Amino acid sequence: MPPNPEIPIHTNRRFSITALPQGIYLGLDISHNTGDHTYNFAVSVHDGSYSSDYYTDTLPLNQKLPYKERIADAENRLIEVIANFARGNHYKVQSVGVSLQVNDADSRELLFSPPSITSKLWFELDAIPFIMETNGRDIDERASSAVRKSVIWLSPQYPGNLPRISVGHRHVVEVDLNDQIHMVDLENYQNTVCDETWRVISELANEVKDRKLRVSFFNSTPQGGGVALMRHALIRFLRLMGIDANWYVARPKPEIFDITKRKFHNVLQGVADPKVRLTDADKEAFIEWSNENVNRFWGDRSGPLQNSDVIIIDDPQVCGIIPHIKRLAPQTTRIIFRSHIEIRADLIRDNPDGPQACTWNFIWQFIKQADLFISHPVDNFIPDEVPRRNVVLLPAVTDPLDGLNKELNANNLRYYRSVFNRVCMDQGSNEVDWSRPYIVQVARFDPSKGIPDVLESYRLLRMRMDSDDRFSDEDIPQLVICGHGSIDDPDGTIVYEQTYGTMVTEPFSQISSDIVVARIPPSDQLLNIILRGGYVALQLSHREGFEVKVTEALAKGVPIIAYQAGGIPLQIIEGVTGNLVPIGDVQAVADKLFILFEQPEVRQRLAEGAVKYLTEEYFTVWNAIAWLFMCNEITRNTTDSAGLVGEEATRDRNGGLGDSKWLRTFWQEKYNYKGRKHAKDVQL
Repeated sequence: MPPNPEIPIHTNRRFSITALPQGIYLGLDISHNTGDHTYNFAVSVHDGSYSSDYYTDTLPLNQKLPYKERIADAENRLIEVIANFARGNHYKVQSVGVSLQVNDADSRELLFSPPSITSKLWFELDAIPFIMETNGRDIDERASSAVRKSVIWLSPQYPGNLPRISVGHRHVVEVDLNDQIHMVDLENYQNTVCDETWRVISELANEVKDRKLRVSFFNSTPQGGGVALMRHALIRFLRLMGIDANWYVARPKPEIFDITKRKFHNVLQGVADPKVRLTDADKEAFIEWSNENVNRFWGDRSGPLQNSDVIIIDDPQVCGIIPHIKRLAPQTTRIIFRSHIEIRADLIRDNPDGPQACTWNFIWQFIKQADLFISHPVDNFIPDEVPRRNVVLLPAVTDPLDGLNKELNANNLRYYRSVFNRVCMDQGSNEVDWSRPYIVQVARFDPSKGIPDVLESYRLLRMRMDSDDRFSDEDIPQLVICGHGSIDDPDGTIVYEQTYGTMVTEPFSQISSDIVVARIPPSDQLLNIILRGGYVALQLSHREGFEVKVTEALAKGVPIIAYQAGGIPLQIIEGVTGNLVPIGDVQAVADKLFILFEQPEVRQRLAEGAVKYLTEEYFTVWNAIAWLFMCNEITRNTTDSAGLVGEEATRDRNGGLGDSKWLRTFWQEKYNYKGRKHAKDVQL
């Protein structure tokens, strides 16, 4: 049975024959006629090269409705006009440039009063909504101007609604093109949490704004990987809340990224070749690059290092700037180091002369100058040298409203499935047969992600299923392995090619046509639909911090089979939302997979549990509470480097970090939080 039987797609055995809709771009202008209670609107159509058509009409307002409902009703009818136009012409609306007339208060109220028409364009049409200031005389001129201005900010890649990543002066990431893209309203986020959670974030945000705190995040890249995804979402939300928050990235330098990925990241996680060592030349190059970024972009009197109250350093790639912060703003700026990876503290401890200790000792000279050390909630991720009174625990999160997680209607699901297969075809990969079930792992092509184990588990499953007469050809699952790339990840191409190399070996000769491997362009919706349609998801990472793809699959009702690696066991309730198996036990993975296909009722029970027991803690609003709380507390006393945590961490009987070190316990106590405490509170 297809994973989504309500969405019929005509396919043959290997290739979809559904025509890919033409991508178009729209400009929209709306003017309110107060005299006759109508809206005039104009829609300008652009094919990516030039404006090709326009349409004008009038929408009468329903005077029987209250004012806000009257406006919402007119907007809904306008959205339907656009949707019908797209369906009738076999178009996919990729973006809408919404014309905002300069100094027009009525237009601003119309566009931004929640639920705004821009958020409706995002959620209902899956169109990137741009707010473009225009000053044409007529509404059709303004609509045409809006689409011409907006289309230049889109990348030509598949699909054609990928906004360009804009990095501006001082290498600040201009999230959502400095708010020219307006996808979500604050009330959309409010609807993702309970009233008690919203009370806390509102109180906390007001405190931070009253104190005029300035918060700056620093990392190595604005795109690719979980850190960038979290920062885009967090900055978007904080700005909706009125918080002064900015995000800066280092100037890219491939030879430095080779060091930070292979000799920092991979070594610390224990997935690098034991012969890989950090050399003196590597250390010198890293320090020189760090100094260059400070001197060129961030360190002068008007730069962020001297004008931020709190600076967050995301991962070791940019930890070399910490001494500069201490030198330039020793009394005014607090520093938080956020570790997003699994640091093998056991390898550092057990082998003081090994590669892990060599790398850690080098970066620790910088990191130890930070005021707080934030780790995923696993004790072994925190090396012994880090004073436990300076440590708090925080999980990684995903955003419920972005392209990775939002609901997509049937038309858009069809569209992105067609795009996914077009990407596969362009790369010479197999295509997905959407009429058959598939197993999926979404992850970067990284040595830590266990992709060889994914292939071997699938091979073992197929050996068993292919010899079992109970399974017809239509029941036999495919395997889909896909993920984005990242500019600071030189391993991606190597692992990608190794994956193809495995597929062409003799053991896979009979099943390779059912294996789909693809490097996906940076379209969140492509990963959304491939996860959403999966029968079961895998996450066979050998080393992992806290995998947001697990959260994203569970949120879509897709059960997970994963290794007991890093923070993943904290995300899965065994036998309720998925299954956990020992790292490397590919036979156990295959056995668990077989049960889910042999007994669909077991899969259904896990799918229902995945949605039922997923909590707010792993999404944007809780993450924002954590960061605002830390920033608020750590700046209250600039003489105490451990002002937030205070006492040494309590230890449980096994020597691990006690629950009092989770950051949530601090803010929940201070704000007398009465909502669901955390994931462990669910009633099974």
